[in-house]
Amino acid sequence: MRRTIAVLIALAVGACSSSPKPATGSGGAGGSAAAGTSSAGAGGAPGAAGQAGAQGGGPAGQGGAAVTGEAGSGGGGSVQTGSAGAAGGGAGGGPVGAGVDAGSGGTSGSRDLSTDRTTFFGASRCAQAKVQLCEDFESGVLDTTTWTTLGGTKPVIDGVQKARGAKALHFTLMGSGQSAIRESKTFPAPNNTYYGRAFVYFASLPTPMTGFTYSHWTMIAATGSQVSGEIRVSGQMQNGMSYWGVGTDNRVDANGTGDWTNSDKDPNGKPMAVPTGRWLCIEWMHKGDTNETRFWWDGVEHPSLYTMPSTPHGGNPTEPIILPQFKNVWLGWAEYQPTMEPFELWLDEIAIDKDRIGCVL
Repeated sequence: MRRTIAVLIALAVGACSSSPKPATGSGGAGGSAAAGTSSAGAGGAPGAAGQAGAQGGGPAGQGGAAVTGEAGSGGGGSVQTGSAGAAGGGAGGGPVGAGVDAGSGGTSGSRDLSTDRTTFFGASRCAQAKVQLCEDFESGVLDTTTWTTLGGTKPVIDGVQKARGAKALHFTLMGSGQSAIRESKTFPAPNNTYYGRAFVYFASLPTPMTGFTYSHWTMIAATGSQVSGEIRVSGQMQNGMSYWGVGTDNRVDANGTGDWTNSDKDPNGKPMAVPTGRWLCIEWMHKGDTNETRFWWDGVEHPSLYTMPSTPHGGNPTEPIILPQFKNVWLGWAEYQPTMEPFELWLDEIAIDKDRIGCVL
């Protein structure tokens, strides 16, 4: 078995804050976007054996110019590992994302990592999931032995929207602030690495108005020891639309990376805005032993949101990205710019495990 890793590096760099701050209209990028290149590798074909196979890769995107407001922009690339059958992958330059994803050096076993949305929804699947944690909210009561609520507005469980089963967790928040749930039961994680999956339905997202043309919001964040600040799965409203982003808020440590968010540039430099009014499957990886993060939307990885220590970023751009020893993760909503706009979303079938989970399980 051989492994070829195609690395694509480029990004969108933006600034945010973990405390409310006035929106500005002239902030530049915190760091320059760098172009990266990568030669095509051997394309790995999916195989029933589930062994890690070769993965093809194309050239990285060209770094773009800074966006006005507080966010920069750039290209994107990622380290990928595919899966091949027992015989290994065939020769050829396969696209990033070809093959069955086996995680970062791990194995997905028999898990279905399909991108077919028709297989995502229906009855709750937590009972047969065989993961470290799976929360479907079907009991109608938030399990306080697993979850701690954060922020002043507590979420409620209802059946107004649901991805699976009959119920989901409903968040509503008027203005900036946080409403979230946090768990520490699955930590410390083996090799300081964990994978997450959650279904999310946004009823509303930040919209531009007078004096409010930029917004940074967070849906998922993990924290721990040795390195301060949150490792975030978030979004930024810029040019009137919200786009996914990843970043951190490590402003306290002398050698920290600072406060930054890299914005989505997939596919091919033409990202789709985060939609409202439908369920999305979001997956993420925090791999602390090698300081890498990954992001998937409806089963498809977005290479521009892959990070490793040398990934260019804003904040303190000369400092490498270092992840903490993870102790907990929260999911919900946080918005950092002053506004009185209402925000509303639902979460369902949250899962945490040591291997990638996918949207079907």
